[in-house]
Amino acid sequence: MNSKKKVLVIAYYWPPSGGAGVQRWLKLTKYLAKLGHEVHVLSVAPEKASYFHVDESLKNDIHPNVNVHLTSSFEPINIYSRLVGKKNVPTAGYSNVDEQHWKQKLVSGIRSNIFIPDPRVGWKNYAYKNALEIIKTENIQNVITTSPPHSTQLIGLKLKRKLKDKIKWIVDFRDPWTDIYYYPLLQHSKFSHNINLKLERQVIEESDRIITVGEGFKASFLSKTKKVTPAKFEIVSNAFDPDDFKMKDEVHPDKDVFLASYIGTVSDKYAPDIFFEALGQLAKDFPNAPIRFKATGVVSERLQELITDYLGDKASFHDPVPHELAVHAMLKSRLLLLITPGIEGTIPGKTFEYLASGRRIISIGKGDSAKAIIQCEAGAAFERSEKEVLYEYLKEALMEYQNNVHFETNYEELKKMSWDYKAAQVAQLLE
Repeated sequence: MNSKKKVLVIAYYWPPSGGAGVQRWLKLTKYLAKLGHEVHVLSVAPEKASYFHVDESLKNDIHPNVNVHLTSSFEPINIYSRLVGKKNVPTAGYSNVDEQHWKQKLVSGIRSNIFIPDPRVGWKNYAYKNALEIIKTENIQNVITTSPPHSTQLIGLKLKRKLKDKIKWIVDFRDPWTDIYYYPLLQHSKFSHNINLKLERQVIEESDRIITVGEGFKASFLSKTKKVTPAKFEIVSNAFDPDDFKMKDEVHPDKDVFLASYIGTVSDKYAPDIFFEALGQLAKDFPNAPIRFKATGVVSERLQELITDYLGDKASFHDPVPHELAVHAMLKSRLLLLITPGIEGTIPGKTFEYLASGRRIISIGKGDSAKAIIQCEAGAAFERSEKEVLYEYLKEALMEYQNNVHFETNYEELKKMSWDYKAAQVAQLLE
């Protein structure tokens, strides 16, 4: 029997879309192709899409053996972004949402009660039609739908109901659906909320297998129905790509700066205040130390104000950058700030890239991220009530920097957290 399989991955976010959500299947398809599987990806044409970020450099990471199919789409979010202004359209993670601003309340109300489950639902019919053609033409038996946006799962649901046992439908949940941390901001009516619950339950029940990134998300989805068992789920955590860190031996932190960095999107809901209180106190206690903080990505206005209050001109803020430059920013740092929203049983994708950088990590919030950091001897994690303990840890790190003490992680443990390792897990599900 031929162990090499054909698989169709349906993913809304695909290069040139940027952001963390793109990385998962960009990397998994890359390594599935390297394993010899025939991989097809169905996504939306960039000129028709509505992306949070664009990163043209990610196109370079699409494996040459991955067959990419692009479709048209109807994107209402592009229309109302022109009506209310792009800055009033929520970004990834709802990091820019002002719950009191009438324009953003209007956007959220439209989003949640007219376009269910999300504004990308206009892609569904285009993708469904193209998926049917690809499945028939290429004789594909395995279909994977990945979300968010969760409307992507409705494509898989429709395909499964049409083709039944002719395909194996594997659902990949990168994030929760109705339990996502920003769900309360979406201003759902009871009616739209109940529709979301119903759609979520149907996807969970009618899919053949479900992949998600951690035990916490698995528990969330299991709680939605009594008709499925834990055996239906496979945990495939996020990971890092060794190819992204080839520059590691050449890029080093500046010797004259004790630089702490955050790379990515951070919402007020993450409550990271403790870190900046402690770092600000350290800067006051050691006024001659070259302490700096740099954020690269999307940081809410409130957090920018808070960080500036504690650190003044020692803090700087920079727009999102292409992924290669994001990795470069990690490698130039001495400390990497990780902020988790307090959900147990899952590890944010950023954690793995932080780990691969070999730089010291400070996590605000514990859970599985903390376990991975400890496992790799890569730093420490703190509850939001442990400001004094965090301050002492930062002080110790500063002393080591001043005494030229080299920080090093456990690279043997890191090997289990790479995308090639995770792709092998997915390959087993295709059997």
